[in-house]
Amino acid sequence: MRRTAGGERLFRFKRWWRSEKGGVSMYLMMILLPLLLFLGLLIDVLRWKTADQEAELAVKAGVRSVMSAYSKNLQAYGLYAIETGTVDANGEFAKTVSDNLSDSAGADRFVWMRQELVPGTAKVTPIYPLSNHQTMRQQILEEMKYRAPLNFALEIVDKFQKNGVAAAMGDASRFGERASKVEALIGERDKKMNEAWQEFAAIKQKSADITPFYQTQLRDLNELSARIGVHTLEDTRLALQQAKAQATALQNQIRSIDGSINSLAQAGAGAVQAIAQLAQSRAELASQYQIAMQTVTQYEELIANFVRYGELLLVLQGKTALDQDELHTKLIRFQQAFKQTVLANDALNAEMEQIKNGGGGSSTTAKADDVFARVQVIGKQELDQWEADAGGAVAQFSGFHAQMNDGIWFTQQKYANTTAAVEGSKQTLDTAWTRMSPEMNRRSLSQKNIQDAKREQRAKTQAVLDQVRRGIGACSLVSGVDPYESLYHSLQGNPATPGVKGYFQTFMEMNRQQDNLASVPTAPLDNPDQAGLSALKLASGLENVLSTVRDEYYIDDYAVSKFSYRTLGMEKDSYGRIRTSKELSMPEQHPLANQEVEYMIYGAASCAGNYSLAYAEMFAFRLAIGVAEALLAPDANSLAAGSPLLVLLAAVAEGAVQAQQDMALLIQGDSVPVSKKLSSAIALSYKDYLRIFLLLHSKEAALLSRIQALVYVNTGVDLTQTATYLSGSASTAFSFWFMRGVTRLLGNNGFAACGADKARCSLSKTADLRY
Repeated sequence: MRRTAGGERLFRFKRWWRSEKGGVSMYLMMILLPLLLFLGLLIDVLRWKTADQEAELAVKAGVRSVMSAYSKNLQAYGLYAIETGTVDANGEFAKTVSDNLSDSAGADRFVWMRQELVPGTAKVTPIYPLSNHQTMRQQILEEMKYRAPLNFALEIVDKFQKNGVAAAMGDASRFGERASKVEALIGERDKKMNEAWQEFAAIKQKSADITPFYQTQLRDLNELSARIGVHTLEDTRLALQQAKAQATALQNQIRSIDGSINSLAQAGAGAVQAIAQLAQSRAELASQYQIAMQTVTQYEELIANFVRYGELLLVLQGKTALDQDELHTKLIRFQQAFKQTVLANDALNAEMEQIKNGGGGSSTTAKADDVFARVQVIGKQELDQWEADAGGAVAQFSGFHAQMNDGIWFTQQKYANTTAAVEGSKQTLDTAWTRMSPEMNRRSLSQKNIQDAKREQRAKTQAVLDQVRRGIGACSLVSGVDPYESLYHSLQGNPATPGVKGYFQTFMEMNRQQDNLASVPTAPLDNPDQAGLSALKLASGLENVLSTVRDEYYIDDYAVSKFSYRTLGMEKDSYGRIRTSKELSMPEQHPLANQEVEYMIYGAASCAGNYSLAYAEMFAFRLAIGVAEALLAPDANSLAAGSPLLVLLAAVAEGAVQAQQDMALLIQGDSVPVSKKLSSAIALSYKDYLRIFLLLHSKEAALLSRIQALVYVNTGVDLTQTATYLSGSASTAFSFWFMRGVTRLLGNNGFAACGADKARCSLSKTADLRY
């Protein structure tokens, strides 16, 4: 049976396998050869890992070496950065990396792994300059994180919070705001009430003017009515006609008798008897004629009374219509003014009720309960009665007008009713006037006295404010020239050259910040009312600022510690020795002498401007404390007046005098007690108040830009050419000993690429470090 080719090969292999010649050698070769291959591969892999670690450490060492060349000038301010324009960062980095590689050991020495720097691959990239706000902020926080909390806790929090000064000023501020609001409501109520009172007085005056007229005319009308009695005009006219006809007939008869007598007289003595009879008849007729003429006269007078009655009634009806319209117009004006009075009074009463129920803020300062309890309030019932009286009086006159136009004959009863309506209207107004005029006069006099007292207190305060404005602190000038003008031009820019920006504006724009920040609020020194309220509002912010610890504290304390201010070199310790700054930045030697912190807060373009703003605000702060102290025991006369604003103005006048005295000490470097009544044992200096103002006016973008600008001026270091973060990268190379192809294949697939060079393996490393 023939074997196939495949079967033949299988047969030969089985025969060789069963043979024992050379079996051990083959076995050893099969075992050792893979082992040797594996050991060679393992050695190259270990050398590759060693090279990788060595390259990484060398690159990190190179970056650290470059970063060790930080600016000594900036280090004095607690800032760490290299000046990229003065340091050969790439050269130093390449040298350090090369020195830390195994190739530096020399060619005559055996080394486990010889690695060298690939020429031209060492490079350092500096980023995050100190001109960046976030970078600057982070470095300041690092510098101050161990110092600022202690300083602020001891210098600010303990001196204000734990002694109740901050709370007292907050209470005083809330009292001032509430007092101003209540005073405005009182003024509005009194104004509207005076307007309503004037309209009411117009109604009363009108009633007083017309009542005597109507009393007289109604009396005359009643008399005419009594004369007319029960007669009617038609009956009277008919009776008059009949009486006149009778008188005419009698007169004709008398004339006829007179003619007969004249005829008989011509007849002679024989007609005497007849004449005598006719004369007797004539006498009787004459007597009847006289009676008839009297009757005519009576009826004519009665007709005249009818005429006068009608004329007088028409006059009264016309006048009552006009007077009623005028009274209604006056009543409408009164009601409109009265409505405004009610609204103003309700607003005041609601505010007072809120204060009474505890909604008006703390009453620990100024004995607020006593002050507001003395405010005169007007009850709704009193106002309702006043409106009812005015409306009732006009309604009574309207009833009188209706009676005069009802067409009913004027009788004695109607006379009594109409007279009662007219006089009742006037009596109602007189009663209301009598009831209210004493209170209105008292209120008017009280308002006058309060206004006079306010003017007096304002005059006292204004006198102090004028002295403060005239004596406000300023820098001394030599020959009228500001020695710091050029420095401020560098910081803020020169107005004469608008195109040239100052350092401050440059840093603001570089950090994408707008230079349109609101100005620092200060207390106006030309208005006593605004000065007191603004000072209290300014100081009250301290109560909330101190409630939590914030990063701004660190930056603020950094500013006060590293830079100069007005009283630097003037302050004394408890032994009377001048305090000197221990800061490495040596603030007493800065070009912008004794004014840097003020510039950081206010940003004025002159020493005088920054000093003046600091002085004014410090005065306002001391004024607020003085007001808070004065309100603890308000002036008795002001308290009795029932005007919260007057109490406040009196406290402002007292606080202004004390604040002026305190300022004279503060600008000399002395410390003054935080509060003589609340915390006399704790004193603050000019520097401490600058800390407070930095807290109150926290504008981080502007503050950081001004710090950067001042560092630039003081050190000459361009912060835009600095770096606080370095990224270094380099490539190294080494050769494999054994299985280069296999190792490279493993490296490319499982570890790290070795590059295109088949003879050597290149490693690229990057290290990032920051200060």
